[in-house]
Amino acid sequence: MSPSMSPPRATRQPPLRYRPARRTDVETLADLATRAYRVSSVEKRREFYTDHPRFGLRDVRVGELDGEAVASLVLYPLTAYVRGESVPITGVGSVAVSPEHRRRGVAEALMRAALREMRQRGSAFSTLYPWRGAYYRKLGYGVIEIVQQLAIAPAVLPESEEARRVRRLMLPDRPAVQALYERVAAEGHFALHRKPEWWSQRLWSYPGDWVVYEGKRRGQIEGYLHYEVDTTQGPFKLALTLSEFVAASPQAHRGLVGYLASLADQVIEIHYAAPADNAWPMLLKTAQNLRPGAEIGVFSDTGGMANGLMLRVTDVKAGLECLPVAGTARGEFALEVDDAVLPANARAWRVVARDGRLTVSAGPPRPGSRRRLPRLRVAADGLGPILAGTISPTRAAEVGLVESVAGAAELIESWFRTRPAFLFAHNLF
Repeated sequence: MSPSMSPPRATRQPPLRYRPARRTDVETLADLATRAYRVSSVEKRREFYTDHPRFGLRDVRVGELDGEAVASLVLYPLTAYVRGESVPITGVGSVAVSPEHRRRGVAEALMRAALREMRQRGSAFSTLYPWRGAYYRKLGYGVIEIVQQLAIAPAVLPESEEARRVRRLMLPDRPAVQALYERVAAEGHFALHRKPEWWSQRLWSYPGDWVVYEGKRRGQIEGYLHYEVDTTQGPFKLALTLSEFVAASPQAHRGLVGYLASLADQVIEIHYAAPADNAWPMLLKTAQNLRPGAEIGVFSDTGGMANGLMLRVTDVKAGLECLPVAGTARGEFALEVDDAVLPANARAWRVVARDGRLTVSAGPPRPGSRRRLPRLRVAADGLGPILAGTISPTRAAEVGLVESVAGAAELIESWFRTRPAFLFAHNLF
């Protein structure tokens, strides 16, 4: 059996009709989603489908059985920043199946149809937040975002004189904050571009507090954060959930962290899902986890680990060729992909790196070539994490997630290396 994060499972697909949503479907969609999720009213779900800043009704798909709408999902048209460049990506969300039609393969049939559509229309990457990782891994998605979940007291954060430059966000600051987010997000990996409508219709109306770090020049916003406060235990035992932390300079980072430290007289607990780059654990004066797990030997518990975004390559050739790689990447290798869901991906590909770009062609090396290329064999759900830099090719080979022959993993080790993927909680879809 080929290397895989999860073995494929053969299932009999129901005769599902997959189609775009129509205006006349809105009431049915709202009712279906309300019964599927049990988290909002029909009125709110109706508004979700008719007045959303990220998608239109044309992006909604319906699954029918015997003429009845029994499932739906949304194909979000998104843009991700990858090594400073914009890459189109399709987010899959709001997957709903009526309670009466569950455990029949309806959701899988819907997802398979959506993946085929994405490939046919030229969308090379698909991403989603899973309700169960194993379910989506068998469809070819792999985890690319891992976060460190912190539950700490402000007292373990370092104080800073830079905190004097932190103040409440004012209305005129909003354009500068939006521009700052885009600048910082573009420096990361698979952080999402935000349309102005997302800020105006959603983010600026979120409950909670916004504060900014202002540089030496008036109006020069170099950082900001947003948090919500839980007052359940009274005014001097507040719990704070840090939703977004963005800093464009070391001074801004120190200032915002120092601001959080200054809240120690009232705030007893701060919750934050931090990027998995180990920076936040290093900031703490001492390891602390107010929601600790089991102690293991000499280790001090600083927080938990959580999986976030999953990525799926729907078109290997198009995906690799639109994905920027390290400028120092040179060489070529054979990539063998196992993909039972999208068989057009399941073949050998010749991949050549030059000048920060990849060129991909199907089949063996050039005719007449006697040199055997290094070969990397990978399952569909393992390809996304490799391309996203979530796991290094050599480490993936060491633990059996991929099969590397003739030094293929070592050859491409630096090609996809980057910061850990981090989507920011305010980008959830």
